[in-house]
Amino acid sequence: MTVLAGGLIAFAAFASLLATGAFVQIAHRRGWGKVVRDDGPESHRPKHGTPTMGGVAFLAVALSAALAAGPRDADLWALAGLVLASGLLGLGDDATAIARKRAARRGDASEVSAATGLFARWRLLGQAVIALGFATYAVQAGHGPFGIAILDVLLFVLAIVGSVNAYNFTDGLDGLAVGVALPALLLFLGSPLAAALLGALLGFLWYNAHPARVFMGGVGAEALGAAIAGLAILAGAVWWLPLIALLPVLEVVSVIAQVAYFRATGGKRLLRMAPLHHHFELSGWPETRVVVRFWIVTAVVVALVHRLSGGFGA
Repeated sequence: MTVLAGGLIAFAAFASLLATGAFVQIAHRRGWGKVVRDDGPESHRPKHGTPTMGGVAFLAVALSAALAAGPRDADLWALAGLVLASGLLGLGDDATAIARKRAARRGDASEVSAATGLFARWRLLGQAVIALGFATYAVQAGHGPFGIAILDVLLFVLAIVGSVNAYNFTDGLDGLAVGVALPALLLFLGSPLAAALLGALLGFLWYNAHPARVFMGGVGAEALGAAIAGLAILAGAVWWLPLIALLPVLEVVSVIAQVAYFRATGGKRLLRMAPLHHHFELSGWPETRVVVRFWIVTAVVVALVHRLSGGFGA
């Protein structure tokens, strides 16, 4: 790790600590609280109303610090655009959830239905459009592994959309998404955005550790997934991405498998609950045990990837 990367991590961590603390105060005053699912684990009920959308704080710090530190080349601008656009799309989802909660309190069923359906219907399309823009740039910049433009673009779009949704599903326990992202970012410290994002997440974790005082929301989780996929693509590590993001991949696969099994068997469940972290909770693991063990598995797998690949410019 270079002196510049180390300084960037330290600065971003301190700035994010301050920014997240300020965001928590604002979110409390504005009523930006998380809506906890009625069918979720009973232990999650006390989390209802905890400020969400905290990803706004660490993303603002990470993007600002990375662009200030530079070098501001085309890759950095493209990556920053991917992360920002993905974060804004996630922010729309968060804002929709808050609007839905307020409509439910007023008893406005029509507004609840509209808020639920309209944004969800276009969300995946939005992710694909954002991914297509970045994938097109990456291929034109010579990052495609196949050397056939349409195949490279398709691979990159699938990688980004998959990563965005995988990290979004992972963001369900205190500190979980942060803890599985930090080791992955260590692989890409050659990028100022990876260093700035790593530091910003450390500052955010101060408030997001159990018991969480703030959640990152879709704005943070979707931007995080986009960032790690984008970094992997630009580093020529896209084939390593399923291992780098092993736990998020298992989370999204668990949801797909649960739905498919439920439909195929006429209502039976493969897991106690999906995503995967809820299955372990309902199997008797405390939340903190699930989180720490997911962190450990991620750290071991990422260390193995680093060893086998020889590194990606960290």
